[in-house]
Amino acid sequence: MASTQCPNCGAPLTQNPALYGPGLPGLACGACQTTFADGAVTQKVFEAAGIPLGDVKQAIEKAAQRPNQNPRSCPTCSKKLAKFVLKGIELDLCVECGTTAFDPGELWRLTGGKLGKAPANMPKQGVFEMLWDCEHCDTKNLLGKTNRYCPVCGGPQDPKRRRFPEPGQETAANTEFDGADKACPACSTPNGAKAVHCRHCGSPMDGAGQVKRLADQVDGRSVEEAPKQAAPPPPAKKKLWPYVAGAVAVMMCGFCGVMAMWKKPSKATVAAHTWERVIDVEKYGPVSESAWCDSMPSGAYDVSKSRKQRSTNKVPDGETCSTRNVDRGDGTFERKQECKPKYKEEPVYDDHCAFKVDKWAKSRSVTAKGSRREAPTWPSLAGLRGGVGVGAEREGAHHETYTVKFTGPKGEDWSCAYGEGQWQSLQEGTTHDVQVRVIGGGLDCGSVFSGK
Repeated sequence: MASTQCPNCGAPLTQNPALYGPGLPGLACGACQTTFADGAVTQKVFEAAGIPLGDVKQAIEKAAQRPNQNPRSCPTCSKKLAKFVLKGIELDLCVECGTTAFDPGELWRLTGGKLGKAPANMPKQGVFEMLWDCEHCDTKNLLGKTNRYCPVCGGPQDPKRRRFPEPGQETAANTEFDGADKACPACSTPNGAKAVHCRHCGSPMDGAGQVKRLADQVDGRSVEEAPKQAAPPPPAKKKLWPYVAGAVAVMMCGFCGVMAMWKKPSKATVAAHTWERVIDVEKYGPVSESAWCDSMPSGAYDVSKSRKQRSTNKVPDGETCSTRNVDRGDGTFERKQECKPKYKEEPVYDDHCAFKVDKWAKSRSVTAKGSRREAPTWPSLAGLRGGVGVGAEREGAHHETYTVKFTGPKGEDWSCAYGEGQWQSLQEGTTHDVQVRVIGGGLDCGSVFSGK
């Protein structure tokens, strides 16, 4: 690999003969901290991460199926880098020569800390001493394993007063038996969790009580105790106007509902009958339609294609990481990073077709109408063009409407639609007890037969 410019920021790339370990050279950008490994080194990096090459190949094949919008180019062959995902980490790889780009922290996460550097903002990982404050002389930040007694006043460590240090205050732990996890039954000397005999008097530690451990701490917050210790927020003053407005709205809705249902008795006289019968006429011929091309009907013609979004896929989009502090019960704690893959919605495009297809479709309607003096009949379809080819016609759906007109005692005009049987049963000139809506004055058509 020859020195060139970084495709990210344009800064010069520097050749390092052991960038990824002894005998594993690569290019590094001093400005944006991106590194580049050729195909052979990349393969060894994936082996160090415990990733089978078959999985790498499968991830690259999936990446090739998505539109490549990666603006970065390979510093080796100038081809576009393809984005693909391994272990939830989105990487950039050149499918031509195998060169892979690793952004800051990606190589470290991919190999589980075996290669690369941890991100600059990531807390230190490992086993560290917890801290405690002396309750006798108020000396602060004493080490949980090293300082079994206060070096100022000699007071014993109280295991209950241990705490996790803030980032930047970590002190690596280096012994196994220091600490104050249990007190000697004979002399009450504090001992570490692994002590079998008291370090002061040598008595067996059988029966020594264990100290309660702190709850795990995730990203600086206790997963159990912090929420319990948090002071409840002061109660907010309740505003009355939302409740008043809600009550008024409920009352108005109830009032409107009552008014809509409020009816009064009246009389209705049958004034006239009308009827209408309609037959749809279907014609066989070209109809313009559209559908996904893989579901287009056979026989379609004049086809035109376009690309449209058909669905979405969940694709890996890096990781969401948190730092967990775990109390080991011996004056130390282990800090480790926990990462979970995160995902994003990615549109899936497909071919959408506009086309024509010959089929039966409604082209017109034929109508017959009349009054009570004329018995309802269906309209004539004598002029239909028969056959089975383009231009042929056939009888379609039937529709019928029967309307009765009423007059009220004050000259009101009402119309009601009924089934043919009820329509026939109402004789013109007859008067019926009915219900009329107070609001709007509309006739309750059902009350003509029920009277209520």
